[in-house]
Amino acid sequence: MIFKNNLVFFFNRFVRKHLLTFMAILLLSIISYSFTFVNPLFFQILIDNIFINKESHLLSSVILGMLIIFSISAVTSYLNSYLMGRMNNSLYREVSQYLFSLILSSSMKNYQSNDTGDLITRVMGNVQLAVGISSSVIPHIFTSIITIVLPFVIMLHFNIYLTLITISPGLLFVVLNLYFGKKIEKNQTKFLMIQAKITSILKELISIFPMIKVFNLNTWANDKFKKVNDEYYSTSMGFTRISSANASFNSFVVAVPTVLFIIFGGDMVLKGTLSVGTFTAFLSYISMFFAPISQFSSFWNLYKSSTPAIDRIKDIIDMEIEKSGSEKLNFKNGTITFEDVDFAYGEKIILKDFNKQFYKGLNYLVGDNGTGKSTIMQLICGILTPDKGKITIDGQNISNIDQRNLFNHISIVFSNPYLFKGSIYENIVVGNLNAEKSDVEEVCNLVELDTFIKNNENGYDYDVGELGQLLSSGERQKVALARALINKNPILLLDEAMKSIDEDTRKIMNNVLKKIQNNKTIIIITHNLSEIEKSSNIIKIS
Repeated sequence: MIFKNNLVFFFNRFVRKHLLTFMAILLLSIISYSFTFVNPLFFQILIDNIFINKESHLLSSVILGMLIIFSISAVTSYLNSYLMGRMNNSLYREVSQYLFSLILSSSMKNYQSNDTGDLITRVMGNVQLAVGISSSVIPHIFTSIITIVLPFVIMLHFNIYLTLITISPGLLFVVLNLYFGKKIEKNQTKFLMIQAKITSILKELISIFPMIKVFNLNTWANDKFKKVNDEYYSTSMGFTRISSANASFNSFVVAVPTVLFIIFGGDMVLKGTLSVGTFTAFLSYISMFFAPISQFSSFWNLYKSSTPAIDRIKDIIDMEIEKSGSEKLNFKNGTITFEDVDFAYGEKIILKDFNKQFYKGLNYLVGDNGTGKSTIMQLICGILTPDKGKITIDGQNISNIDQRNLFNHISIVFSNPYLFKGSIYENIVVGNLNAEKSDVEEVCNLVELDTFIKNNENGYDYDVGELGQLLSSGERQKVALARALINKNPILLLDEAMKSIDEDTRKIMNNVLKKIQNNKTIIIITHNLSEIEKSSNIIKIS
């Protein structure tokens, strides 16, 4: 099969809606190429009729005809290039947006099984390759096939004997391209994987830049990057060797027909059985016959090197979408119950027959690292799904609840505050995009972030920097807590949110939780036993 199933799927899923543009690109490409086939006929008339037979009255007609054809060819070339670029940009926007939405909709287990760098390269670089196949490579392949036929027919009209002799090396050309195409596709699959790996390593090393500086790990980081960078180089050179060998063989195969024609055609000219004008025109058509064949080779190799990108895109499309119920949560008291819950990451068992209840007010989860505290938080949110048992809120199984509706009742503050580059205001208001300025001010006052805001000249517009690096750890968690409180959800989870903050910020956050405990079910993961309220619900996990 020339076109793989995944490419057919990609075409049907994304390109079909652009079919009119796709067909226009094909038509314009054929028209643009077809005009070039007329030029050798003009040269034949110039040589045989005007220069040799002195039919000068034909000169003005030939010049006018050539100008008209050049003008039409220029217009069709512009339209073809413009439509191809527009289709390429439209497809890239549509496919990358679709893949990103699928990633957001995928299950947490699926997300955790993929490296961030790998997902980035699939959504960005791999989409560019896949789109290029549809908007550029395939139209050029079809155009190359069609434009091979026209010079072949014209050459047959001139001389069948010479035509069969000159095109005979074409069979070797086909065999070579099929052979090299397979090797290129295999190599490209490895290349895309190492490309994703190098992106992941770069992202990881840059994200831990402060640690690298403090622990003097420049050499370690350089060695870590060099290892994967050398692997990237080795894989790239494999592709370079294959493509260079293919180009070399193709150049040789394309040169052979010209030599054969000069040998046999030249002899016919000397014997007077072939005119000089026909010889010149035929020689031009040999170039025209093999030029699209050479282009076909280039685009065929590009097609074979790009198909692994479509396979990687299809992997994202086939990702398991997060399951969601259809019921609405009938919230009453905010009692959360775990009934015989099992959960494991692969073969690693995290929870086994877990039975606990969380009530309105303060609830503390206490236990050693790796005992499943954060997993419990994610299970309550519906981010993870139990392998066995059920979790209920006021007796209602959360697996039956529409996930969006469930999220409208739960807020969470992570140990990593997950701030993005932007203002303090923007980082808080994403907790409730319908919030007013007064709502933001209210939560900032509650978490005592207002002093910091008043003491800097930009106020709420203060840019927190990438990952909030322009804030202290305490300020970052205050922003995260304010974001969680602005939506006024009745369930609040704190996943080790006070693990890496200063004592003053910890006191402020604990005071906030005491103020709101009568109106919310609050679950706190903590290692600091001294801050636990004695009257609260304490759940120890071992």
